[in-house]
Amino acid sequence: MVDEARTIRPGDGLFPAGLLRAEPRPELLRLRGSLGQPRARVALVGSRDPDEYGRTMARRLAGGLARAGVSVISGAALGVDGLVHLAALEAGGHTVAVLGSGLDVPSPPSHARLLERIVAQGGALLSEHEDAEHPTRYSFPRRNRLIAALSDAVVVVRAGRGSGALITAAEARRQGVPLFAVPGDADQDLSQGPIALLREGARLAAGAGDVLAFLGLASGAQQALQLPEELAPAPRALLAAMGDAPRHADELARAAGLGPGPALAGLLRLELLGLAEQRPGLRFCRRAA
Repeated sequence: MVDEARTIRPGDGLFPAGLLRAEPRPELLRLRGSLGQPRARVALVGSRDPDEYGRTMARRLAGGLARAGVSVISGAALGVDGLVHLAALEAGGHTVAVLGSGLDVPSPPSHARLLERIVAQGGALLSEHEDAEHPTRYSFPRRNRLIAALSDAVVVVRAGRGSGALITAAEARRQGVPLFAVPGDADQDLSQGPIALLREGARLAAGAGDVLAFLGLASGAQQALQLPEELAPAPRALLAAMGDAPRHADELARAAGLGPGPALAGLLRLELLGLAEQRPGLRFCRRAA
């Protein structure tokens, strides 16, 4: 049965080829559940103590990816990890938890029911540890290389400067896995990790559509929302800060890390391109597709 733990090894037909990128390469893994045959696998990682914006973006990204047939990969930790697993399940999608402990040792213990639900709904638990092995301080950083290797893209949602999610981002870069980051308010500690990644060349993920488009999986409606290649960084950052609910221009400027002048110029550019619309009170939102 798929819910019984079994061992998989390179070359046995079950071992995902991407895991061969990991260093050190795992010689065997314990698997419970099914890795499935998704259209793609995307890792969503971030802070163990996200703010409301982080929780909202984590759920939105995971749900959108799952509904598009993408398997959501994460580490079953507190915070963003648990949120994205749950959102993928609630969207009726597939998710894989890569554990830093044995399959019989839920970590954290409070996620025991979540892990059972992942398997019950067709997802999988994956670990390089013996089933009864408890985690150590080194287990989770080491586990992060497997999260990156299993994935076709890695998205960092919210992360402070010392977040373990940045270890996963570094592994993605080392392995050549495309890296995305969710922008946020430049004044917030949890935005510092993603902002640094964006400055270093990570792709911007303002929603699931950005990742799906890169992977060639976007629907016509999602493709229509993609930004023109020539769009400057300031309007891109402003659009990333927008949602369906209108936000004041000053608030958008702070979120995008821009001064008032460049922000207003960028907002005008977005209006002219039909990507944003202005509401009374100098408030702006994304234009519906």
